[in-house]
Amino acid sequence: MTGALAALASAFCWALSAILFRQLGEHLPAMAMNLFKGLIAVLIMGVFVFGSGSGMPLTDALWLLLLSGLLGIFLGDTLYFLTLVRLGPRATLLLGTLIPISAGLIAIVLFDEIVGVLAWVGMALTLAGVSSVLWNRSEPGHGTDQWKSGIGFGLMFVLANAGSVLLIKGGVQDLSAMQASLVRHSAAIVALLAWGLASSALPNWTRPIVHDSRVRWLLILASVLGAFLGSWLSVVALKFAPAVVAVTLNSTSPLFILPLAAWFLRERVSLRSVFGAIIAIVGIGLYFLSEHQGVVL
Repeated sequence: MTGALAALASAFCWALSAILFRQLGEHLPAMAMNLFKGLIAVLIMGVFVFGSGSGMPLTDALWLLLLSGLLGIFLGDTLYFLTLVRLGPRATLLLGTLIPISAGLIAIVLFDEIVGVLAWVGMALTLAGVSSVLWNRSEPGHGTDQWKSGIGFGLMFVLANAGSVLLIKGGVQDLSAMQASLVRHSAAIVALLAWGLASSALPNWTRPIVHDSRVRWLLILASVLGAFLGSWLSVVALKFAPAVVAVTLNSTSPLFILPLAAWFLRERVSLRSVFGAIIAIVGIGLYFLSEHQGVVL
């Protein structure tokens, strides 16, 4: 029960943070949100890691985690924010359900992994659920060009995070989840700061945060909810619940986002959106159930 509740809480945190980041997207560019979200997360995680006296062991796995941070946070999260601004939180979080599916397909191609019957069915259901919602624009008022660019950024965000997941698998063996997250976020922050300084964009990134207290507090709240609490609760879920239960429940953010978007953003939620999200999550569950049972073709 502890693991299941942690997974649901994690999904809720990610959904609520998506609403907040969507509002911040009207004031901050994607890279600015990514940079300052990462800074806040690193400060909190640093207190936990170094305050507990565990420190940071030097292992060969650090390189994999650094690469994972560059791919999944520096690139992937920036693409996530670009998608969020264009598609809105509902479609963006639904696209995120394709990340484990994409990671599985990459593993099949690169590592010749054998995939179970339920996994193929799960992949098909997830793709069907996502496609049914994205076939029509799910957020009124967005032009066709903006919608198409959002889908493009979203697919790149999915692929970047799928590749990052595979790197994490090899890099997290000798470190705790909090230590691994700290390494990944630190790599992304260095890259984002370098980009901001090289492009002279850093002053423009910081100006709204310095001069607008509402933007500042929204950014802090969204970062704590998503980058810290959402990630930490997902690890708690994996520790206390079977992996298939934890991953499936942690993927329910698209369901949480429906009432939150209707409440905070005054969006009209269609039955098609509800059924599409449910089908996608059922597909995720079947995919990980197949891995858990080890049933293959």
